Amino acid sequence: MSTETPRAHHQPRVEIRSAQPYAAITGRASTEAEFRAVVDRGMPAVFRWAEARGLTPTGAPFLRYLVVDETTVPEDGPPPAEFECGVPLAEVPDGDDEVHGGVLPEGRWIVTLHRGGYSGLGRAHGVVHEWAAEEGTVVERRPAEGGTAFGGNVEHFRIGPFDEPDPWKWETDVAYLLRPDAPD
Repeated sequence: MSTETPRAHHQPRVEIRSAQPYAAITGRASTEAEFRAVVDRGMPAVFRWAEARGLTPTGAPFLRYLVVDETTVPEDGPPPAEFECGVPLAEVPDGDDEVHGGVLPEGRWIVTLHRGGYSGLGRAHGVVHEWAAEEGTVVERRPAEGGTAFGGNVEHFRIGPFDEPDPWKWETDVAYLLRPDAPD
């Protein structure tokens, strides 16, 4: 286990990102068990769907949080949320009854690298929000039914459970889209 503080461990930065097409399955969860069930079913299903259509992923799989209930965020584990299990692709695909296409927006993103299992991801999200406030910049967000809707709130699994069984070796980029009018 790392003895570094969350801030020293995560080191947020701003990146300019291009728009990223993807295929995804949407899920909702209120508990960690529900969340894991959706991800455990959704990620492999999206990969199988893309493979069956001859589509090759162009990057790491990700979770995109669409609406998060920030009033009930547990100390450890994911918050109640509507989210997508996604796979980046070269172009936006036509979807079907289960899988849909989408685009992660271009723009400036606050990004931090989290090393380790799921249990530390909540701290990584908190560090990003603290850093944004300290820097005077603003994450793209708005009130929505059921919580807060984000323009971009994504966990990219550089090395994750599908690649490596040891969670201490996992690497996840936690990224939030900044408002276009946010100061540099």
